[in-house]
Amino acid sequence: MTISRAMLAAAACVLALAGCAPMSSTPAPAAVDRLYAIDCGENRTNDLSPWTTQADKGKPYVFSNNCYVLKHAKGWMLWDSGHPDRYASIPEGVPNQRRTSTAFLRKPLLQSLGEIGLRPADIAYFAMSHSHPDHTGNANLFAHATVFMQQAEHDAAFGPEPQRFGYNPASYDQLRTARMVILHGDHDVFGDGSVIIKSTPGHTPGHQSLFVRLPKSPPVLLSGDFVHFRANWEARRVPSINFDKELTARSMQQMDDFLKRTGARLWINHDFEQAQTVPKEPAYFE
Repeated sequence: MTISRAMLAAAACVLALAGCAPMSSTPAPAAVDRLYAIDCGENRTNDLSPWTTQADKGKPYVFSNNCYVLKHAKGWMLWDSGHPDRYASIPEGVPNQRRTSTAFLRKPLLQSLGEIGLRPADIAYFAMSHSHPDHTGNANLFAHATVFMQQAEHDAAFGPEPQRFGYNPASYDQLRTARMVILHGDHDVFGDGSVIIKSTPGHTPGHQSLFVRLPKSPPVLLSGDFVHFRANWEARRVPSINFDKELTARSMQQMDDFLKRTGARLWINHDFEQAQTVPKEPAYFE
């Protein structure tokens, strides 16, 4: 189903985290046709405090986990790949490497792609916000695509000690032979301003986020994990589990400034409450 322009206007006010921000005065390029949000699983924890403060010790929370597919004039692009599709056959869930949460998946990514008429081979461009397992679960399915990764993230993910950063190299090892575009900061993916990878290090060494200009509605910034949920965003709170606290705080401030300049909506990947307001495929935004 298509999301109407009126629905998008209403959703913009709900989803914008710093009020209903004005649209950018820059016209949206027509190169992006549509953006799909895909439910790529969730993580459930019985102790929220590693992401917040000791005041939340023993407090349960559910982290949403989305992937996104966008249709550009030059081809299809996938952002993040969620939990491994095999998790859909494990109803009791799978504990993460640090055993701080348990991962669940209701519907495989391959099924979701199929419902919008896509196969993995149709994805020409692929990027992940970072290399933690809840984002790399199906990465090996897209080793044929052009892959975008920050130099610092590449060095950590393919270096001698990926486990030190909480990575599972088996989930993305086939990307070693992919057409890799190594980045050193922000990058205009298609050269037309419609899709821009934003460098947002801190959660991991080379974390990145994605800015997308849509043809009929305000732009969006897909957070990845530079912020985990709304309360952390509002308090500028940095989780203790992050790679670098100072870099995280800097990235949050830079993205706050960027949102104000562009009028973009911030979609926080792990904010469960916000995720429920974002229609999933086969619905799309345009």
